[in-house]
Amino acid sequence: MRIMLVVILVGILAILGFGVYSIRTSTHDPEVWHVDPRAVAPSATPNSFRAAPQAITEQPVDMEAPTFEVNAAQLAIAFDTFVMEQPRVERVAGTLESGWVTYVQRSETLAFPDYITVQFFDLGDTNTSTLALYSRSRYGHSDMGVNEARARAWLTSIESFVQ
Repeated sequence: MRIMLVVILVGILAILGFGVYSIRTSTHDPEVWHVDPRAVAPSATPNSFRAAPQAITEQPVDMEAPTFEVNAAQLAIAFDTFVMEQPRVERVAGTLESGWVTYVQRSETLAFPDYITVQFFDLGDTNTSTLALYSRSRYGHSDMGVNEARARAWLTSIESFVQ
């Protein structure tokens, strides 16, 4: 009986280990994750957050994106500089020159990937700009507010960074 319990326990640990390994080494397919943050349909699960001016998207937004007193190219550079200083972040796709970038940030303990896609837009004059940001989890049903907290923190920080 003890041998059977040990075998079951080892099997469970092996499955969990493989799951963690698979998550930590998952690759990022730009065809899947580099999507227009204004157009992509909202996630069916509560593990995403969208910030954008409602006027530039037909999708529901969780937060109206702020206006910045710089042009879109300057905003993209400032945003990228700030984001790349955050822990466990890397660029997945896009370029600053195109004004459309997707980042991945992994959670600290299990390295779960969250994808953050951002597009930058000049407003009527070229001295102000805004952005559309869509942050979502790759795994799980709920993110316990992680994507919202990150988006709000990044936008608050970038406002002071740009100013």
